[in-house]
This record gives sequence, C-alpha cells and structure tokens, in this order.
Amino acid sequence: MRYYYLTIILILLFVSCQNSISDKVEFICENGNKKITIEIENGMDFLTYNKPSKTNFVVTNIDPVNLRIAGPGITILGTNKDKTAMQTEIKVTTNYLENDTLNIKVWYDNEDSQKVCEFKIPVNKAE
Repeated sequence: MRYYYLTIILILLFVSCQNSISDKVEFICENGNKKITIEIENGMDFLTYNKPSKTNFVVTNIDPVNLRIAGPGITILGTNKDKTAMQTEIKVTTNYLENDTLNIKVWYDNEDSQKVCEFKIPVNKAE
C-alpha cells in the first residue's frame, strides 16, 4: 500500500512539473516554411512599461532586411551578423495602451505577395 501512494505522488509530481514547463509563452508566426519568432532578450514573456527591452525578430527563410515592423515604442537597431534576426528595442510608455497588450504587426514578402503577422505581447507595470 505504501508503494501505491508513493507511485501516485511521484506521478502527480511529474505531471505538475511538465505543466509548468509548457506554460512558457512563445511569439511565433508561421506560414509554410517561413517563420518569425519574437525573442525578448531578458528571457521574460512580457514587456515592462517605461523600461527598454531588447528584442529579436528571428526569421527562417525570410530576409530580415525586408521586414516591416509597426508598433508603438519600437526602435529598429539593425540585423545580426548572420542576418537571421532583426534587432529592436521596445519601450512602451505608461498609460499608452488601453489593455496592457502591445500589438505588433510584421510584414514580409512571400513570393508575389506580402504577408502580415500580428503579435500580442503583454505589458506589465514596473514593480
């Protein structure tokens, strides 16, 4: 009977650890073999009001030089050395957003047409 309870507890512990790992928010837009991922350099999955955050728009099968990025508080810093990402800095001022979510639109060329990706990034107040 002891082993039964021990087994149940270990299974529950394992399942709860798996759920906490999968809670990470990812900002990904895919279209066929083309992909854009936003990575916030501080490792968080949100931005903070009035605090500049360096971000990378990592691209797969897209030329980062041809990206068009629109959103409040975004400054384009350039591309990385191997041209796999567009580097930016985002600083959202307090009370600028209505619902504490920053909407970013990214346009890129896809053969004969333009595609658009929209990202919604949460913004928290400074602690």
